[in-house]
Amino acid sequence: MLIGFAVIFFSRQNNQDGKVFIHAVPVQTVDGWGYHIMADEKIYISQEFIPGMTGKQGFKTSKDAMLVGDLVVKRISAGLPPVITIKDLSDLGLAKDTISH
Repeated sequence: MLIGFAVIFFSRQNNQDGKVFIHAVPVQTVDGWGYHIMADEKIYISQEFIPGMTGKQGFKTSKDAMLVGDLVVKRISAGLPPVITIKDLSDLGLAKDTISH
């Protein structure tokens, strides 16, 4: 459902030239770090734990969270679903030791 909402939201026009400014920002949580995906200045995806992982584990650093947040932004911008897999995390160099416990 979240994926469908994101695809529908980001495909609609939001201003005069039809472009929505999409970006990620790091967010510190009780479990470590996460990120928000912002559309213009509104939060549309709040990811407070590592997507694709079992349980609710935060990223160890804001830099790690931003690596994944930026990948989500790239996928949304390309019209792809904002889904993150374990392989994506591995491809970004995020191993188990980058995860906060």
